[in-house]
Amino acid sequence: MTFLRSTCSYCGVGCGVLIKKNPHTGEIHLKGDESHPASRGKLCSKGMNLHHVAMDTSDRLTVPRMRVNCQAPLQDVSWETALSRAAAVFKGLIDKFGPDSVGFYLSGQLLTEEYYIINKLTKGFIGTNNIDTNSRLCMSSAVVGYKKSLGEDAVPMSYDDIELADCFFIAGANPAWCHPILFRRIEAHKLAHPDVKIIVVDPRRTQSASIADLHLPIIPGTDIYVFNAIARVLIEQGKMDAAFIAEHTNGFEHVQAKVFELSLDEYAEKCGVPAADIVQAALWIGDAKGFISMWTMGLNQSVVGVNKNLALINLSLITGKIGKPGNGPFSLTGQPNAMGGREVGGLSTMLAVHKEINNPIHRQEVADFWGVPSVPDRPGLSAMEMIDALEAGRMKAVWIVCTNPIDSMPNARRVEAALRKANFVIVQDISKNASSLDFADLILPAAGYMEKSGTMTNADRRVSLVQKITAAPAQALPDAEIIWRFAAKMGWQKSFDYSSYEQIFDEYKMQTKGTNIDVSGLSHAYLKANGSVQWPFSCADSKGTPRLFTDHRFYTPDARANMFAVAPDNASESTDAEFPLILTTGRIRDQWHTMTRTGKVSKLNKHIPEPFVEIHPNDAARMGIINGDLVDVRGRRGDVRVRAKLTDTIREGVVFLPMHWGRIMQRDAGRANNLTHDLIDPTSKQPDFKFSAVNVRKYAPEMQKIIVIGAGAGAGRFIEAMRECDQQADLHVFSKEVNPFYNRVLLPEYLSGHKGWDHLLRFKAETLQALNVTVHNGVAVSRIDPESNTLVDANGVTHSYTRLVVATGSRAFVPADYPMDKSNMFTIRQREDVERIQALLKPNARIVIVGGGLLGLEMADAFDALGHRIDLIQQSDRLMPRQLDALSGQLLKQQIEEKNIVVHLNDQVVHFVEDSSDQNRIAAIKLKTGKTLHADIVMCAIGTTPNIEMLRAAGLACGRGVKVNSRLQSSVDNIYCIGEIAELDGMMWGITAAAEEQADVLAKVMYGDPHVNYKGSTFMNILKLKDIHLSSVGMIEEPLNDDAYQVVRMEDVSRHYYKKCIIHNNKLVGTILMGNKDEFVQFRDLIKNGAELDDLRDALLRPNGGAVKEPLKGALVCSCNNVGEGNIKGCIAGGCKTLSDVMQKTGAGTGCGSCKPEIMVLLEQAKQTKQTKQAEVVA
Repeated sequence: MTFLRSTCSYCGVGCGVLIKKNPHTGEIHLKGDESHPASRGKLCSKGMNLHHVAMDTSDRLTVPRMRVNCQAPLQDVSWETALSRAAAVFKGLIDKFGPDSVGFYLSGQLLTEEYYIINKLTKGFIGTNNIDTNSRLCMSSAVVGYKKSLGEDAVPMSYDDIELADCFFIAGANPAWCHPILFRRIEAHKLAHPDVKIIVVDPRRTQSASIADLHLPIIPGTDIYVFNAIARVLIEQGKMDAAFIAEHTNGFEHVQAKVFELSLDEYAEKCGVPAADIVQAALWIGDAKGFISMWTMGLNQSVVGVNKNLALINLSLITGKIGKPGNGPFSLTGQPNAMGGREVGGLSTMLAVHKEINNPIHRQEVADFWGVPSVPDRPGLSAMEMIDALEAGRMKAVWIVCTNPIDSMPNARRVEAALRKANFVIVQDISKNASSLDFADLILPAAGYMEKSGTMTNADRRVSLVQKITAAPAQALPDAEIIWRFAAKMGWQKSFDYSSYEQIFDEYKMQTKGTNIDVSGLSHAYLKANGSVQWPFSCADSKGTPRLFTDHRFYTPDARANMFAVAPDNASESTDAEFPLILTTGRIRDQWHTMTRTGKVSKLNKHIPEPFVEIHPNDAARMGIINGDLVDVRGRRGDVRVRAKLTDTIREGVVFLPMHWGRIMQRDAGRANNLTHDLIDPTSKQPDFKFSAVNVRKYAPEMQKIIVIGAGAGAGRFIEAMRECDQQADLHVFSKEVNPFYNRVLLPEYLSGHKGWDHLLRFKAETLQALNVTVHNGVAVSRIDPESNTLVDANGVTHSYTRLVVATGSRAFVPADYPMDKSNMFTIRQREDVERIQALLKPNARIVIVGGGLLGLEMADAFDALGHRIDLIQQSDRLMPRQLDALSGQLLKQQIEEKNIVVHLNDQVVHFVEDSSDQNRIAAIKLKTGKTLHADIVMCAIGTTPNIEMLRAAGLACGRGVKVNSRLQSSVDNIYCIGEIAELDGMMWGITAAAEEQADVLAKVMYGDPHVNYKGSTFMNILKLKDIHLSSVGMIEEPLNDDAYQVVRMEDVSRHYYKKCIIHNNKLVGTILMGNKDEFVQFRDLIKNGAELDDLRDALLRPNGGAVKEPLKGALVCSCNNVGEGNIKGCIAGGCKTLSDVMQKTGAGTGCGSCKPEIMVLLEQAKQTKQTKQAEVVA
């Protein structure tokens, strides 16, 4: 199958992608489209992983779900039932309370066709303008700025102007991380033309500032002071275009008067940057042949966002640098189709095709086009006004489509409360992880990216086609189809008689005819055949319109651009002694919005795996905070708890939180919008996300007494991990054994004498003493009383606890008819078992081991090392049946039988024969096949049984084990379980690695870290036998008749060599390694992390597939090529001195390039370290 041309569905750059699907395996392949004008074949870390998101449907909503009443649980229903209910509720509310009692809240990620049909439904047929979008949260201030200055919401320039400009003014934006491919073009342009000037205005020295010639680290909220100051210098220095101002603008005199109200020194003091830097910025702008200003949320998300936009656009108008190649004010759209949504009128304050609600002629034109008598004559509710109306009860129902307002709106806890008060909430989404689902009365599963075809418009007015390549899972439907089905239920089928997105587009494009955004010459077929175009595009012969206003005639009534004299003052909330810091929020490099898509990609979660607060070292020092401390950030509306990240790249007095983490499992401790203010710009209605007053305090846990029952691997790791984060907790451990904290896995080697007892001990006496833990050796616990938070030990003593950790492990499973009371019948679970066997052993003893699993084999090997004869009985057709497939089991049997071990497969014990001279011992056993095996020692290694009886008696919910949640918490809030007794979602892990992973998570949970969750462990096994190299990880058998699973095998039976890798959706999900375990660690990590293979597949899984890439070392730096901080430091130590050296050696920075600033930081650190050492030598 050939590649299809499509478009990335993340930011507003609108990069071109080529996609295809393997018809046999279902695997999707993706690469950048070199012919696409915006991206030229490049993709950022998010874009190059789009196919992984599409292939992973594990989180997808697949069936409609509904509550029969507000108190009832959600249950699966048919589409017929779901849409009938939606229609009945909407009809009822509209009849009783009027059309303004309902509303729709949409997303800038919807396709234009979807936006159009919902807009038509709401404004034309329901009869309300209550339709708004999350574009209100990111772009509405820019929309108003463009409309007031230029006449319409029309970006006047093109990405291709980048290579024609010689001065870039980037304000309130970090395109290096948020629009990476666009920034790569700026970066390449500066590299080719070093005289190009880049000015960055931001309170943080962001990655975009890494290549800036001038960084202006302003005090948050003072942007207009900077812009007005620059305007003053331009006028003073004669750097303005007087002819352009006179012939093509209005308002210059007012602007001139306003900007001269303050002196340059006063401006500098207000915004916190040197006056000389302001002058330098102005001179570069004034002298530039091509001047481009770029901005995004730092300006828009403000209570004075419109004024910030107007003040910045003034600079282009004062200098006449607009409508010319390489010039113009460029608002960088945050979402992939925010512009397309605005084109069809997807905001409550506008009509389709840039028509105005307050214009009766426009209203009638829209009504006539849709075939309705009229459309509403007043603006609808904006996003935050909808929350006000839900809270007040004026709005009764809201239909949320393709967005997650619970996490993305400001003052999020208020948003939650408002949704709880709603009569009816419909959530139409793709992911089960969208936190808004918790508030839904009706959930509608939608098709996602690559599962439908339609159009999007990027930030430079480029219309592209997103193509369908795969089917939506189960019953999920495209968003537009859901709406047209609903419209039919409402009785409007004739006006919504669509069967394809192309039909919708063909209707919409005719509405644009004759307007400034005319796309009447465009069609899906044209876009498929020719690629993207820039509007206006009025006929098929058009070449598109890369640049507007080339004749300097604007879309205003008098065709002149408008300048506005705006006051520089901010109107955000004030800081004070209680809340002295300014919080600003924003994106990080590898995540998108609330992570329901990017969060599914393993490599994208490595760069920054959890939320943090960025704080200046001087601010941190005053609060006693060091890097990595858990801190509480509090404001007037809420709080979060995150790790502190100390950096001098942020202004003193300012802190930064990423906006991606939201409400997870009913916890919201990482959600930045708990803190943000719901103040809105009075004109654009955009919230004030970028300025909130907060304080930061080091987190201090309350004193707690924690009792641990059990002293195995999980318990040992727990007390270590607990002390790493909390030195104050009162820790007690009850150990049934006299000898606590030893490695049971090594008991076979203790038996053989290869390991002494000291080698098995986890803690030396002094280590345990240093941990400050009270250990009750040889004292079992007999009863737990959860109601009184007490337990009773075997001596009858009662002990109280704040929290209880149970790690009682398991015991050997023994069939009921096995005579375990005989003196030579054994199981192996503790030291005493081994020492009893050692006492009984005689030279050349005959050993019978029942069970051919891991323990049975390792015990057989131990007995073999001591020179004994072993019979190994296995009921199934192969050894280690849970860890090996048929071939590896066969090869293992061959190797085992080269030892002094006889293997009996497909057999089982039917009778134990007592010793005629000693009835207290077994002399032989009889097998089902008729064999009789003489035995001096019989060992049972069939399996284990979790020790949960005491917990079941205490009333804890149990299945096979004790049921826990992802915080390892049982059904009793303050009782936690780890190790072999813990059951999460029906799964149990009986391996040491899992117990220790659980212990690490639990220690952080108990300390108070809200961001850790146990997500399960990877099953893995290494057989520790002399001269046999065997390991397995994850899945060992691929599902039958499922082509989505591919298997790579290499075998050399004569050499006992076998390598098997199972791959699903471009991820390694299972492996068996026999004869060579060198790749175990790397394969284990790939499986454990769910890492996408991509190019690693050839290098790792095939013979001679190429040089094996160095494994990831340290914190991830480059997501594109999986390069870590340790890899980069290693190559710097090896002689790499420049960025290009590192890129060539490691591959870091050669993908999207977003990590280049981090590489440069590491280079600079290495340079400074070297200089320090040299200085010390000289001294």
